[in-house]
Amino acid sequence: MGANENTAADPAAQRTPLHKTTALCPDCLDELPAEVYADAEGVVWMERTCPDHGRLATRMWPDAEHYQWLRSLAFPMTAPQNTLAATAPCPHGCGTCSRHQRRGTLLEIEVTRNCNLHCPVCFMSAETGEGDPTLAEISDMYDVIANAVGTDGAVQITGGEPTCRKDLPEIIRMGREKGFWGIEVNTNGLVIAARDGYLEELVWAGLTGVYLSFDGLTGEVYEGTCGRDILDVKMRVIERCREVGIQVVLSVAVVAGLNDGQLGDLLRFCLDNADVVAGLALQPAFTSGRFDAERALPMSSGDVIFQLAEQSDGLIEPRDVWPLGCSNPLCDTGVFFVKGEPPAGVPAHPSGFYPATRAMTMEEYHAGYSPDSPQGSVFLDILDKKGVEVASGLSVVIMNYMDAVSMDTQRLRECSMMVTVPDGRAIPFCSYHLTDSAGRRVYPPWCKEELR
Repeated sequence: MGANENTAADPAAQRTPLHKTTALCPDCLDELPAEVYADAEGVVWMERTCPDHGRLATRMWPDAEHYQWLRSLAFPMTAPQNTLAATAPCPHGCGTCSRHQRRGTLLEIEVTRNCNLHCPVCFMSAETGEGDPTLAEISDMYDVIANAVGTDGAVQITGGEPTCRKDLPEIIRMGREKGFWGIEVNTNGLVIAARDGYLEELVWAGLTGVYLSFDGLTGEVYEGTCGRDILDVKMRVIERCREVGIQVVLSVAVVAGLNDGQLGDLLRFCLDNADVVAGLALQPAFTSGRFDAERALPMSSGDVIFQLAEQSDGLIEPRDVWPLGCSNPLCDTGVFFVKGEPPAGVPAHPSGFYPATRAMTMEEYHAGYSPDSPQGSVFLDILDKKGVEVASGLSVVIMNYMDAVSMDTQRLRECSMMVTVPDGRAIPFCSYHLTDSAGRRVYPPWCKEELR
């Protein structure tokens, strides 16, 4: 998806410096000193200058006060084990290298580049499937995860579209035999909706969750994100998950001007279906491809947080969404909605839910936090220990992926979402999928030779 761009001069009449960091030139991907500042309207920008390609300012957050508040809530870092020596500046030489500051809590195994859709906004390219990893290589990638975080870590099978692999049940079964208790599949749902008995086969093999791309509640949204209306497919997948008794997380690529006006409706849909929908993952679509402007205007998690609050009919406010603790507080935030009568002092809402963050202090959150909790289960685990009924609740996670124009490399070193490759490395998600302004990848798929 091409970057939003604006070649007009910087309109800020004044700057309020916030902090220093390091960022990338999207053309050469050199790591550069950068200044993060608030303009006269309180919008946060990150600016750097490449000696070869000039100045670039990237809009990072809609509200400087909220940005600084989130940054102040950072959790102590749990460093990764078994790191490699740093051999090149960020974002090169990942593996995970000794500069990395947080361990992985969600690890992906990319089993194919093949896909049965050609979505206009997808960061993955729909390939032929040539060069897909063998079962032996996938076994090695499971071992990478076991070595990095143990078998208690969350594993996500992803692609491309994993259901394009005929041996997907065997891949899932392999993970369970290696001791992994939680394995979910990241899918567009086409095969699950179309093939009777297929989801049951995956569950029999050991699948514990479905991570379903679900971009909106109207057909025109899917025409924009997927190239055609497949809303009926998504609804069938949710119903199949309900019938089989497996939880589903709805993953939304939030695109400005396309589906960002449906965030409140999506939240209400998930609350209405919380018997099967365990989570809502909101992910601002990040950019790649050609870029030649002086200013970049990508959508951030901050925009999503403010719009979600505005569209929630008073259910939440922006400060009800807290950092999840597993990575930089600007990268992973969330809130858990509890179903039932709220505690004293917490106003009731017509939905019958209340945000857990209104029923605990930040000090209680830090005290109850476990670094072993997968990112979507942080609140759930804390509440469960306190005796709060959580099975009928809903977890909302907002993930702020970075690309060449928005990448703060200091934040990259706190990434907790990793992609494993057969040679034994676990590479931060945002660097693994990074491309320069011409669309060239830093890391070829599975770190093999580029596919032809």
